[in-house]
Amino acid sequence: MTIIFWLCLAVVLYVYIGYPVLLRLGAFGRRKAVDRGSATQTVSILVAAHNEESVIEAKLKNLLACNYPRDRVEILIGSDGSSDRTEAIVRPYAAEGVGLISFPEQQGKSAIQNGLAAASSGEILVFTDADCLFDSEALSQMIENFSDPQVGLVTARPAYVNEPETQITENECLYLRYETWLRRQESEHGVLAMASGSLFAMRRSLWRALDPNVGDDFALPLHVARLGWRNVLEPEAVAYTCLPQNRAESMLRLKVRIISKDFRALLANACLLDPLRHRGLAVSLWSHKLLRWHIPYFLAGLFAASAFLMQRPFFRVWFALQAAFYALALAGFARANGRRLVFPWSVPMSFCLVNFAALLGSLKCLVGRTSGQWTPVRARPAVADGLDPAGSNRALK
Repeated sequence: MTIIFWLCLAVVLYVYIGYPVLLRLGAFGRRKAVDRGSATQTVSILVAAHNEESVIEAKLKNLLACNYPRDRVEILIGSDGSSDRTEAIVRPYAAEGVGLISFPEQQGKSAIQNGLAAASSGEILVFTDADCLFDSEALSQMIENFSDPQVGLVTARPAYVNEPETQITENECLYLRYETWLRRQESEHGVLAMASGSLFAMRRSLWRALDPNVGDDFALPLHVARLGWRNVLEPEAVAYTCLPQNRAESMLRLKVRIISKDFRALLANACLLDPLRHRGLAVSLWSHKLLRWHIPYFLAGLFAASAFLMQRPFFRVWFALQAAFYALALAGFARANGRRLVFPWSVPMSFCLVNFAALLGSLKCLVGRTSGQWTPVRARPAVADGLDPAGSNRALK
């Protein structure tokens, strides 16, 4: 039990502290600069939309305001069996070069993306969500990275515009900043293998049809890395969205869905986990994804070992600290949707929520359960929180 205690503690500390520190120090690879150049490639912007009437017009205005040669941009909206006014809102924009492909029956996001990619013609495919807005320079900033012949995929930096709305959104934004920092370090060291689903771009030559049971923002970067190309994060291109999951239960459902789909994608690319063949990339995937998804099992082992060894003062203190931490988490869940907890007392709640989602998501994947049909949840357009759909985010800066 002593061995179990120290092993579990070591894994938890490595995932949350050790890996970031070693990554920052360059232990998994030297920094690799991107050879940026002028953005001249033809671009196809693809938007899968299902009942997006609340956000689609702001999205179209945002896309049309991009500071990129208009004759080199193709905009395609795929309506996934929409039953609201989504298609009626999009049709008038045909005069401005916006294409609408209507899929009468709902098929799911991946199927629509497959259809849009097949109908597109650009050298670069840009995937973006209907509720995502970005600055007018963001597209050019991303495409400039493709001047480097080793770059296969470029992802934007995600940000939520409703951070102070609830304790859930506030803590999720804190977690997103930590996650983005990790991705930036991985990008600079050439071991990034994930993207932001709200906005990313890839070379058309690397595209492959998506499995409906995996997430595009993980399956495609894994595919790009498997082919020997590089994924990079463009920190200047920020994708702004309004996080609708502002309650504990909705955030839990979202994370379970994401983790189960991403776990499935990683298992389909398990060869990338071999450190003898893929070195730093494999270590990154083990540390950032696989071990993190299994942290709840190590936390359970740590708690059980502490309880078993309580006759020793050292382990009695550890057991008491863990018990207090989980008690704070339960108190946080009890009040998460009511009166807000003061930071940092809300941190145990969010930490446990993330790890409970990892437990459920990994189990859901391993027993073969899929995530069901894609039904996006929208709170309100990001423009309502200060982002001008015409491409200016000065209000947020």
